[in-house]
Amino acid sequence: MKKKVVLAIFTLQGNGAERFALTLAKGLIDAGHEAHIVHFKNIIDLPIPEGVNLHFFDYQKYRLIPKSLRPKWAAKAFDRFVLKKIGTPDLVLSNLFPVDFILSKSRLPNIHLVIHNTTSLEYGEKLNKLKNQLAQVYLSKPCVAVSQGVEKDFREVFGSESRITTIYNPIDIEQVVSTANEYLPDIDEPYIVNVGKFKQQKRHDILIKAYAQANIKEKLVLVGTGELLESSKQLVKDLKIEDKVIFTGFKKNPYPYIKHAKFMVVSSDFEGFSIAILEALALGTPVISTDCPSGPREILQLKNLAEPGNINSIAEKINEVSASVSVFRLSINKQFKLEYVTDKYLNLL
Repeated sequence: MKKKVVLAIFTLQGNGAERFALTLAKGLIDAGHEAHIVHFKNIIDLPIPEGVNLHFFDYQKYRLIPKSLRPKWAAKAFDRFVLKKIGTPDLVLSNLFPVDFILSKSRLPNIHLVIHNTTSLEYGEKLNKLKNQLAQVYLSKPCVAVSQGVEKDFREVFGSESRITTIYNPIDIEQVVSTANEYLPDIDEPYIVNVGKFKQQKRHDILIKAYAQANIKEKLVLVGTGELLESSKQLVKDLKIEDKVIFTGFKKNPYPYIKHAKFMVVSSDFEGFSIAILEALALGTPVISTDCPSGPREILQLKNLAEPGNINSIAEKINEVSASVSVFRLSINKQFKLEYVTDKYLNLL
């Protein structure tokens, strides 16, 4: 019997949670169900899979309501919007704050909050101050963690009242492979690649310093944009490696850059999962990553991991892979594949 699944997310710009929503929506359609994405801000930078129904819920006007009253009123409006535009859903998946903040008060059936990041590290020093408020949100509904590390951390933060299980983020191998053939990157020489938003969590500063120390012949290609982009460019100048580092800016389709790279480097202090690692593996591109919480250790082998925040460790690993890239190539476990993950989400019904 065909089911209606709603995936609620703030915007459809190019980050991991947004790609997750679109990939899972495609998996649901392939399985013969309806997939509806409700986005709270009308910005769409990512390609929308055929058959996915998009709905814009204008959240901006509810920002005028005091924060203490906002979830209740916005949730009522969201419920009316969904029932009118879509009908009664069989499953609702909420993604990221402030969507979780609103949907924690929703009265729609079978709502699950998808936890995309390691809670304690995402909030850092602010966690103790925000813990009661976060508990009101994340203990109100059952939750789904995108990795076992995220689930473990969640239980440590919120305790015995936690209702959470792990379903890994999916990878649509066929879609990634076909999309990677859309164009050829305009880069002549061999290169290594990093794909991600320029923010503190991703530690582009550590990566750039480690790359400079490794002193390999391959260029470093950094795909993405963000608040720390300019400081990263300045660091490259300070290290006098401008001729070896390429900043591409945001790419709606980054897969050709991943496909043609010699290998990918992930340098984060923490992740929820890192879908970029799976995308690289799907394209046959080896990956090295910091052994950060959470996700990389659950996808990669120990030989592919370096110490988080350690320039020497990352530089040594870059040199290892550059010298013997084939040793670091891995295949994808079935638990990450789209059909398997889609079935797991449908089991929530």
